[in-house]
Amino acid sequence: MGKKSYRLVFLAIFLFLIPYYFIWADTLGLQHTFFVNQKFDKYERTQLSATLKQITGKLYLYVEDNYWNTLNSSSRAILVNNMLSLANEFENNIYLKEVQLWGSEPNPGVDGDPKLTILFEELVENNGGYFDTSNGYLRQQAEKSNQREMVVVNVETVLGDVGLAKTFLAHEFQHLISFNQKDLTRNIPEEVWLNELRSEYSVSHVGYNNTYAKSNLERRVAEFLESPSDSLTEWPNKTFDYAMVTLFGEYLVEQYGTAILTDTIHSSLIGIDSLNQYFQSKGVYERFVDIFMNWMAAAYFNDSSRESKLGYLRFDLKKIKVAPQQKVFLSESFKEYSLAQAITDWQPVWFEFNLGNLGGNISNSIRLDLKGNFNEKFYASYMAFFNTGSVQLGRIEFVGGKAVANILNSSDGLNRVVVMTTKGTKVSDFGASEQAGLLSVRASIVETKKAEASIIKDGSLIRKRGEKEIYVIWGKYKRYLMPGVISLYGHLNVANAIEIELEVFNSYTTSNYIKYLNDEKVYAVWPEGSKHWLNITPQQWDASGRDWGAIFTINDLEVNYYKTGEDIIR
Repeated sequence: MGKKSYRLVFLAIFLFLIPYYFIWADTLGLQHTFFVNQKFDKYERTQLSATLKQITGKLYLYVEDNYWNTLNSSSRAILVNNMLSLANEFENNIYLKEVQLWGSEPNPGVDGDPKLTILFEELVENNGGYFDTSNGYLRQQAEKSNQREMVVVNVETVLGDVGLAKTFLAHEFQHLISFNQKDLTRNIPEEVWLNELRSEYSVSHVGYNNTYAKSNLERRVAEFLESPSDSLTEWPNKTFDYAMVTLFGEYLVEQYGTAILTDTIHSSLIGIDSLNQYFQSKGVYERFVDIFMNWMAAAYFNDSSRESKLGYLRFDLKKIKVAPQQKVFLSESFKEYSLAQAITDWQPVWFEFNLGNLGGNISNSIRLDLKGNFNEKFYASYMAFFNTGSVQLGRIEFVGGKAVANILNSSDGLNRVVVMTTKGTKVSDFGASEQAGLLSVRASIVETKKAEASIIKDGSLIRKRGEKEIYVIWGKYKRYLMPGVISLYGHLNVANAIEIELEVFNSYTTSNYIKYLNDEKVYAVWPEGSKHWLNITPQQWDASGRDWGAIFTINDLEVNYYKTGEDIIR
């Protein structure tokens, strides 16, 4: 089979379901007129005539008449044989495994008949099939509904490559299940990208990617590597869209198991919100943005032996290593480089900055300055690679649309730095074309001593320029220290407090959460000097939006310094 890229489509129509069913039973040889999608039909038809050629335990198999009439007797026999092979595979593999994984399709559904319909239609080139939700409603609700549970499969594929047709059917059947689990049962349609991700994963689940060579997964990997910087969530229905969700879906399942997809299909939430709800329910501190950034690191570095999140686990996927959108070589005569990139929501972008001979000089480090519109939410992280083979991964925090990171050189010899970034302003309601935001990135060689001086280490004391109040920092948080508290720590000296500018000071989020080293209780400290136990469960903590990283660990002297106030119970 030559190299082809196939798209499989589902079409959504948003309606309220009227609880009224009618029953009919199709008979062999029945000729029926179907509404079809003009966009995907090979001849841009809106309806066609098809005849029921086979009936199996779970399926009605219709073939469009125009195509059937063009075939000679030998081709007709092959087509019928391949359809029966496809039906057998559906009933004994696809149906059983997908229903067990995702849940049931509408059954008996709008037509009151437990059998599903497959329409074998001539489709546009490289379109493997489609699913239209309107067919699951009565015609009073959807004028061009076929009023049955059905999917469409490219008839030319069935005649030429029934193995490929099985892949298409596995993909489309998940859409039918999702229609039942989300649209009908919970009255909320799934985000397209996550619906397609589950359909692509279904192909793996039923076993069609077990042998990697010539599999759907192998095709998707090739397509992904051809265009890795495609938005995960924007959906113009192009080949690269499917490649993106396939590779991200495989990563999700490797890291969190199939439950991350099955639990969310049964959630009343959709898309990113449903994934975040899943993480919260399982006590996972990470959220979607963290997983997406981890995946970006894995797609570039792909070495799970360092850390499982930094690569794919499946051997066949370990060859994935994306090429950065821009690769820059810095030198003595070229110590600074600036670039700008338009980025849509959840579009992965990689920039690589090579230090070359400069990295061999420990006095040379690299500074990164990132700037986007303050109304946009950009996220970024970096990977620093050293000549000894060591790797450093870090997040770059944005404040007011700006971010700064200093990556220090060492005796290991800094070789290159890869910046990984995306935009996450939107988390729902994605369409075919999303608005991009412009992000500028400047990389510059700086003296290591100056870079080191600009990095404020965890546990340092800081104060805003011109002010007396002292804070201690940890990660992205700062905590106010009362004058009497500082003296409780012998290693702290007010004279060593770092005076910082307002912009840097505000880049740290203020926290008042504390816990004693040998106690699990978390307290909130109030300005008058009282401590209040957060008498809530971990689940309530997560649901409130509080961050575990905002808790400062203190000694017993400070715990006893505060008077005890009323508990916080929400």
